Amino acid sequence: MSNINITNMSINDRISLMEELWLSFERDNIEYPTPSWHKDILKKREKQDNFIPFEDAKENLKKALCAYRDS
Repeated sequence: MSNINITNMSINDRISLMEELWLSFERDNIEYPTPSWHKDILKKREKQDNFIPFEDAKENLKKALCAYRDS
């Protein structure tokens, strides 16, 4: 594995790299189990009034990233 110095990368390049990593999981059908501590946090947050379903949050993030890139 090569060492990538992300410190010197632009924000856009870092975001693109992160997107590529997540897409590689999906593309290669890699299952990544959610740690139990993370499930506990999600259960607590679901009970809050300001909870946003995952698909809505993903869509909001995509819109925010597009707006950031376009600015």
